[in-house]
Amino acid sequence: MSRDYKSRANTQQKRRGPFPGWAWFILGILVGLFFSGLAWLKLLPAEVKSSTGAVTRSAPKAEPPPPHEEHNPKPRFDFFTILPEMEVVVPEPEVVPRGAARQKSAEETVAEADKYMLQMGSFRQYADADRLKASLALVGIQAEIQKVKIDNGEIFHRVRAGPYSPDKVKLLSAKLKENRINSLMIKLK
Repeated sequence: MSRDYKSRANTQQKRRGPFPGWAWFILGILVGLFFSGLAWLKLLPAEVKSSTGAVTRSAPKAEPPPPHEEHNPKPRFDFFTILPEMEVVVPEPEVVPRGAARQKSAEETVAEADKYMLQMGSFRQYADADRLKASLALVGIQAEIQKVKIDNGEIFHRVRAGPYSPDKVKLLSAKLKENRINSLMIKLK
């Protein structure tokens, strides 16, 4: 004897019935409003809340004056006095036309006797200074590394080249700028 199973399956689905879409939408809105209300209550300023739960406005509280701090000494900076003594700015040379002959003044002859050093860097680690010295050798500048101990006992490794005349210093500093290497001109005494 044969049975009809199709009609039996349909009757079970009709009894359960799916939850309608509009009901899910309304349920989602209600849950969202509930959590928004909780967040609003949590983020409400403390002075607005009262112990009874009612929202009231109170006068702003006066803040206590900040404590006077005498224990923290002001930092002492020495570089304001050290740096002006170390750096010498060399003016760019005047451009003279080829045909024009110029007589040298007494100041210019003294300036030509001056010698300058080029300092390309100062590092705490010797390896960093050696790396810069190697890159300078590739550019064609022979540099040396000087080990210097400063006031607080730290040791620095300076990469320097020179002494050079003012004209040679200008040529080398232009060459260093082309290779993106910063340099500092230091006038020797």
